[in-house]
Amino acid sequence: MNTRQLQLFVTIANLGSFSKAEKTEFMSKQAMLRQMNQLEDEVGEKLLLRNTAGITLTDAGKSFYEGARDILKLENDVFARCRESSPAQDSIRISYVEHQVLLNDVTEAFAVKYPDIRIHRVVHPNHSGEYRVEHDIADVGETFYSNLTAHSPLAYTKLADMPYLAAMAPKHPLSKKAVISVEDLAPYPIIVYEPMMKKEYLKELEQFHFLDVHSDVDAQVQAAFYCAETDTVLLTANHFVRTIPDLLTLPLAQDWSEEYGIIYRPNPSGIVRKYIDLAVAKYGANSASEAFYSERQKSFVIHYE
Repeated sequence: MNTRQLQLFVTIANLGSFSKAEKTEFMSKQAMLRQMNQLEDEVGEKLLLRNTAGITLTDAGKSFYEGARDILKLENDVFARCRESSPAQDSIRISYVEHQVLLNDVTEAFAVKYPDIRIHRVVHPNHSGEYRVEHDIADVGETFYSNLTAHSPLAYTKLADMPYLAAMAPKHPLSKKAVISVEDLAPYPIIVYEPMMKKEYLKELEQFHFLDVHSDVDAQVQAAFYCAETDTVLLTANHFVRTIPDLLTLPLAQDWSEEYGIIYRPNPSGIVRKYIDLAVAKYGANSASEAFYSERQKSFVIHYE
Protein backbone atom coordinates (compact mmCIF):
# COMPACT_ATOMS: atom_id res chain seq x y z
CA MET A 1 0.00 0.00 0.00
CA ASN A 2 1.30 3.46 -0.86
CA THR A 3 0.16 7.06 -0.94
CA ARG A 4 -0.54 6.96 -4.67
CA GLN A 5 -2.95 4.03 -4.26
CA LEU A 6 -4.75 5.84 -1.46
CA GLN A 7 -5.08 8.98 -3.58
CA LEU A 8 -6.37 6.99 -6.54
CA PHE A 9 -8.90 5.17 -4.36
CA VAL A 10 -10.24 8.43 -2.89
CA THR A 11 -10.46 10.07 -6.32
CA ILE A 12 -12.26 7.09 -7.88
CA ALA A 13 -14.66 6.98 -4.94
CA ASN A 14 -15.34 10.73 -5.13
CA LEU A 15 -15.94 10.72 -8.89
CA GLY A 16 -17.68 7.33 -9.05
CA SER A 17 -15.92 6.40 -12.28
CA PHE A 18 -12.56 5.18 -13.56
CA SER A 19 -13.13 7.19 -16.76
CA LYS A 20 -13.57 10.43 -14.84
CA ALA A 21 -10.64 9.65 -12.55
CA GLU A 22 -8.19 9.12 -15.42
CA LYS A 23 -8.75 12.74 -16.48
CA THR A 24 -7.60 14.08 -13.11
CA GLU A 25 -5.07 11.46 -12.02
CA PHE A 26 -3.08 11.26 -15.30
CA MET A 27 -3.27 7.47 -15.46
CA SER A 28 -5.08 5.08 -17.78
CA LYS A 29 -8.12 3.12 -16.59
CA GLN A 30 -6.19 -0.12 -16.98
CA ALA A 31 -3.31 1.13 -14.83
CA MET A 32 -5.72 2.40 -12.15
CA LEU A 33 -7.55 -0.93 -12.13
CA ARG A 34 -4.26 -2.75 -11.52
CA GLN A 35 -3.49 -0.43 -8.61
CA MET A 36 -6.94 -0.97 -7.08
CA ASN A 37 -6.66 -4.75 -7.47
CA GLN A 38 -3.31 -4.65 -5.66
CA LEU A 39 -4.80 -2.50 -2.92
CA GLU A 40 -7.76 -4.85 -2.41
CA ASP A 41 -5.42 -7.86 -2.34
CA GLU A 42 -3.35 -6.23 0.39
CA VAL A 43 -6.37 -5.14 2.43
CA GLY A 44 -8.00 -8.54 1.96
CA GLU A 45 -11.41 -7.04 1.27
CA LYS A 46 -13.41 -5.93 -1.77
CA LEU A 47 -13.50 -2.14 -1.68
CA LEU A 48 -15.03 -1.11 -5.01
CA LEU A 49 -17.99 -2.46 -6.94
CA ARG A 50 -18.24 -1.76 -10.67
CA ASN A 51 -21.69 -1.62 -12.28
CA THR A 52 -23.43 0.09 -15.18
CA ALA A 53 -23.97 3.21 -13.08
CA GLY A 54 -20.26 3.51 -12.25
CA ILE A 55 -18.36 2.77 -9.05
CA THR A 56 -19.83 2.25 -5.58
CA LEU A 57 -18.13 1.44 -2.29
CA THR A 58 -18.67 -1.74 -0.33
CA ASP A 59 -19.14 -1.46 3.44
CA ALA A 60 -15.43 -2.21 3.83
CA GLY A 61 -14.71 0.37 1.13
CA LYS A 62 -16.64 3.06 3.03
CA SER A 63 -14.57 2.43 6.16
CA PHE A 64 -11.36 2.37 4.13
CA TYR A 65 -12.36 5.62 2.38
CA GLU A 66 -12.60 7.51 5.68
CA GLY A 67 -9.23 6.16 6.81
CA ALA A 68 -7.56 6.93 3.48
CA ARG A 69 -8.75 10.55 3.58
CA ASP A 70 -7.36 10.90 7.12
CA ILE A 71 -3.98 9.49 6.05
CA LEU A 72 -3.74 11.80 3.03
CA LYS A 73 -4.67 14.83 5.12
CA LEU A 74 -2.07 13.86 7.72
CA GLU A 75 0.58 13.53 4.99
CA ASN A 76 -0.24 16.98 3.60
CA ASP A 77 -0.14 18.45 7.12
CA VAL A 78 3.29 16.90 7.72
CA PHE A 79 4.64 18.38 4.46
CA ALA A 80 3.19 21.78 5.36
CA ARG A 81 4.71 21.74 8.87
CA CYS A 82 8.10 20.80 7.46
CA ARG A 83 7.99 23.73 5.03
CA GLU A 84 6.85 26.12 7.77
CA SER A 85 9.63 24.99 10.12
CA SER A 86 12.39 25.61 7.56
CA PRO A 87 14.30 28.89 7.82
CA ALA A 88 12.85 31.58 5.57
CA GLN A 89 14.64 31.39 2.25
CA ASP A 90 13.73 31.90 -1.36
CA SER A 91 13.29 28.48 -2.92
CA ILE A 92 11.68 26.56 -5.78
CA ARG A 93 10.52 22.94 -5.83
CA ILE A 94 11.13 21.13 -9.10
CA SER A 95 9.43 17.82 -9.80
CA TYR A 96 11.97 15.12 -10.60
CA VAL A 97 10.94 12.02 -12.55
CA GLU A 98 13.53 9.65 -13.99
CA HIS A 99 12.16 9.81 -17.54
CA GLN A 100 11.60 13.58 -17.48
CA VAL A 101 14.85 15.38 -18.30
CA LEU A 102 13.64 18.40 -20.27
CA LEU A 103 14.19 20.72 -17.31
CA ASN A 104 17.55 19.35 -16.14
CA ASP A 105 19.61 21.90 -18.09
CA VAL A 106 17.21 24.65 -17.08
CA THR A 107 17.69 23.80 -13.42
CA GLU A 108 21.48 23.85 -13.77
CA ALA A 109 21.36 27.24 -15.49
CA PHE A 110 18.92 28.54 -12.86
CA ALA A 111 21.30 27.52 -10.05
CA VAL A 112 24.10 29.51 -11.70
CA LYS A 113 21.99 32.58 -12.46
CA TYR A 114 20.23 32.68 -9.08
CA PRO A 115 22.66 31.20 -6.53
CA ASP A 116 20.68 32.64 -3.58
CA ILE A 117 17.53 30.70 -4.51
CA ARG A 118 17.43 27.24 -2.99
CA ILE A 119 16.46 24.41 -5.37
CA HIS A 120 14.57 21.38 -4.10
CA ARG A 121 14.33 18.39 -6.43
CA VAL A 122 11.06 16.76 -5.40
CA VAL A 123 11.15 12.97 -5.53
CA HIS A 124 7.74 11.75 -4.40
CA PRO A 125 6.14 8.25 -4.29
CA ASN A 126 3.72 9.39 -6.98
CA HIS A 127 5.43 9.21 -10.39
CA SER A 128 3.33 11.92 -12.01
CA GLY A 129 4.81 15.40 -12.20
CA GLU A 130 1.30 16.69 -12.85
CA TYR A 131 0.08 15.23 -9.56
CA ARG A 132 2.93 16.84 -7.63
CA VAL A 133 2.34 20.29 -9.06
CA GLU A 134 -1.44 20.16 -8.73
CA HIS A 135 -1.21 19.01 -5.10
CA ASP A 136 1.38 21.66 -4.17
CA ILE A 137 4.17 19.15 -3.66
CA ALA A 138 6.24 20.83 -6.39
CA ASP A 139 6.17 24.26 -8.02
CA VAL A 140 7.08 23.23 -11.57
CA GLY A 141 7.29 20.06 -13.61
CA GLU A 142 7.36 18.99 -17.22
CA THR A 143 4.84 17.20 -19.38
CA PHE A 144 3.91 16.59 -22.98
CA TYR A 145 0.90 18.36 -24.40
CA SER A 146 -2.19 16.27 -24.98
CA ASN A 147 -5.45 18.04 -24.11
CA LEU A 148 -5.93 21.33 -22.29
CA THR A 149 -9.43 22.08 -20.99
CA ALA A 150 -10.67 24.52 -18.42
CA HIS A 151 -11.32 22.53 -15.26
CA SER A 152 -8.08 21.74 -13.41
CA PRO A 153 -5.65 24.10 -11.66
CA LEU A 154 -2.64 23.61 -13.89
CA ALA A 155 -1.11 26.16 -16.23
CA TYR A 156 1.07 25.09 -19.14
CA THR A 157 3.73 26.76 -21.26
CA LYS A 158 5.05 25.15 -24.42
CA LEU A 159 8.81 24.68 -24.55
CA ALA A 160 9.56 22.52 -27.58
CA ASP A 161 8.30 20.16 -30.25
CA MET A 162 10.38 17.03 -29.74
CA PRO A 163 10.89 14.73 -32.74
CA TYR A 164 10.35 10.99 -32.43
CA LEU A 165 13.45 8.84 -32.16
CA ALA A 166 14.10 5.16 -32.73
CA ALA A 167 16.13 3.98 -29.74
CA MET A 168 18.03 0.74 -30.17
CA ALA A 169 21.15 -1.23 -29.30
CA PRO A 170 24.35 0.01 -30.98
CA LYS A 171 24.69 -3.41 -32.65
CA HIS A 172 21.13 -3.47 -33.94
CA PRO A 173 20.86 -4.42 -37.65
CA LEU A 174 19.44 -0.93 -38.35
CA SER A 175 22.15 0.94 -36.46
CA LYS A 176 24.14 1.87 -39.59
CA LYS A 177 21.23 3.80 -41.12
CA ALA A 178 21.22 7.59 -40.81
CA VAL A 179 17.42 7.77 -40.70
CA ILE A 180 14.86 5.12 -39.78
CA SER A 181 11.53 4.77 -41.55
CA VAL A 182 8.50 3.01 -40.13
CA GLU A 183 8.84 0.46 -42.92
CA ASP A 184 12.42 -0.32 -41.79
CA LEU A 185 11.05 -1.42 -38.43
CA ALA A 186 8.69 -4.09 -39.76
CA PRO A 187 10.96 -7.10 -38.99
CA TYR A 188 11.67 -6.03 -35.41
CA PRO A 189 9.73 -5.85 -32.12
CA ILE A 190 8.67 -2.28 -31.31
CA ILE A 191 7.76 -0.77 -27.93
CA VAL A 192 5.50 2.29 -27.82
CA TYR A 193 3.67 4.05 -24.99
CA GLU A 194 0.05 4.58 -25.94
CA PRO A 195 -0.72 7.50 -23.57
CA MET A 196 2.14 9.48 -25.11
CA MET A 197 1.54 8.74 -28.79
CA LYS A 198 -0.91 10.44 -31.11
CA LYS A 199 -3.64 8.17 -32.41
CA GLU A 200 -2.66 8.72 -36.04
CA TYR A 201 0.88 7.52 -35.31
CA LEU A 202 -0.41 4.41 -33.55
CA LYS A 203 -2.72 3.68 -36.44
CA GLU A 204 0.20 3.79 -38.86
CA LEU A 205 2.12 1.37 -36.65
CA GLU A 206 -0.75 -1.12 -36.30
CA GLN A 207 0.40 -2.96 -39.41
CA PHE A 208 3.33 -4.43 -37.46
CA HIS A 209 2.91 -7.83 -35.84
CA PHE A 210 5.50 -7.14 -33.14
CA LEU A 211 4.10 -3.90 -31.75
CA ASP A 212 4.23 -3.93 -27.95
CA VAL A 213 1.89 -1.20 -26.69
CA HIS A 214 2.37 -0.12 -23.06
CA SER A 215 0.14 2.10 -20.94
CA ASP A 216 2.47 2.67 -17.97
CA VAL A 217 4.66 5.61 -19.03
CA ASP A 218 6.81 5.21 -15.92
CA ALA A 219 8.20 1.95 -17.37
CA GLN A 220 10.01 3.76 -20.17
CA VAL A 221 13.41 3.73 -18.48
CA GLN A 222 13.33 -0.03 -17.98
CA ALA A 223 12.20 -0.44 -21.60
CA ALA A 224 15.10 1.71 -22.81
CA PHE A 225 17.67 -0.43 -21.00
CA TYR A 226 15.98 -3.55 -22.37
CA CYS A 227 16.22 -2.19 -25.92
CA ALA A 228 19.92 -1.45 -25.41
CA GLU A 229 20.52 -5.20 -25.11
CA THR A 230 18.06 -6.68 -27.63
CA ASP A 231 16.73 -6.20 -31.17
CA THR A 232 13.66 -4.43 -29.78
CA VAL A 233 13.23 -0.77 -30.77
CA LEU A 234 11.69 1.90 -28.54
CA LEU A 235 9.81 4.64 -30.42
CA THR A 236 9.49 7.80 -28.33
CA ALA A 237 9.65 11.57 -28.48
CA ASN A 238 10.85 11.69 -24.89
CA HIS A 239 14.48 12.71 -25.16
CA PHE A 240 15.51 10.98 -21.93
CA VAL A 241 16.55 8.13 -24.25
CA ARG A 242 19.56 10.23 -25.25
CA THR A 243 20.79 9.93 -21.65
CA ILE A 244 20.71 6.10 -21.49
CA PRO A 245 24.20 4.58 -21.75
CA ASP A 246 24.78 2.16 -24.65
CA LEU A 247 21.55 3.20 -26.39
CA LEU A 248 21.67 4.49 -29.96
CA THR A 249 19.03 7.03 -31.02
CA LEU A 250 18.22 7.66 -34.68
CA PRO A 251 15.72 10.11 -36.21
CA LEU A 252 12.57 8.92 -37.94
CA ALA A 253 11.94 9.60 -41.61
CA GLN A 254 8.33 10.32 -40.67
CA ASP A 255 7.74 13.88 -39.49
CA TRP A 256 6.47 12.81 -36.07
CA SER A 257 6.80 14.95 -32.98
CA GLU A 258 5.22 15.64 -29.60
CA GLU A 259 4.87 18.98 -27.84
CA TYR A 260 6.55 19.23 -24.45
CA GLY A 261 6.30 22.01 -21.91
CA ILE A 262 6.40 23.16 -18.33
CA ILE A 263 3.50 22.99 -15.87
CA TYR A 264 2.84 25.14 -12.82
CA ARG A 265 -0.10 26.53 -10.90
CA PRO A 266 -1.80 29.73 -12.12
CA ASN A 267 -0.57 33.04 -10.67
CA PRO A 268 3.02 31.80 -10.31
CA SER A 269 5.32 33.45 -7.79
CA GLY A 270 8.14 35.70 -8.90
CA ILE A 271 10.65 32.89 -8.44
CA VAL A 272 8.59 30.45 -10.48
CA ARG A 273 8.24 33.09 -13.19
CA LYS A 274 12.02 33.47 -13.30
CA TYR A 275 12.34 29.73 -13.76
CA ILE A 276 9.71 29.64 -16.53
CA ASP A 277 11.36 32.62 -18.27
CA LEU A 278 14.70 30.82 -18.21
CA ALA A 279 13.14 27.63 -19.57
CA VAL A 280 11.43 29.54 -22.37
CA ALA A 281 14.66 31.39 -23.19
CA LYS A 282 16.49 28.07 -23.44
CA TYR A 283 13.95 26.39 -25.71
CA GLY A 284 12.75 29.56 -27.46
CA ALA A 285 9.09 28.55 -27.70
CA ASN A 286 7.20 31.46 -26.15
CA SER A 287 7.57 35.02 -24.98
CA ALA A 288 7.19 34.74 -21.22
CA SER A 289 6.25 38.35 -20.49
CA GLU A 290 3.89 39.89 -17.95
CA ALA A 291 1.23 40.01 -20.68
CA PHE A 292 1.78 36.32 -21.36
CA TYR A 293 1.24 35.44 -17.70
CA SER A 294 -1.89 37.60 -17.54
CA GLU A 295 -3.33 35.84 -20.57
CA ARG A 296 -2.66 32.43 -19.01
CA GLN A 297 -4.73 32.96 -15.86
CA LYS A 298 -6.89 30.01 -16.81
CA SER A 299 -7.16 26.49 -15.41
CA PHE A 300 -6.18 23.52 -17.50
CA VAL A 301 -6.30 19.81 -17.11
CA ILE A 302 -3.47 17.93 -18.77
CA HIS A 303 -4.27 14.29 -19.37
CA TYR A 304 -3.00 11.52 -21.55
CA GLU A 305 -5.00 9.96 -24.35
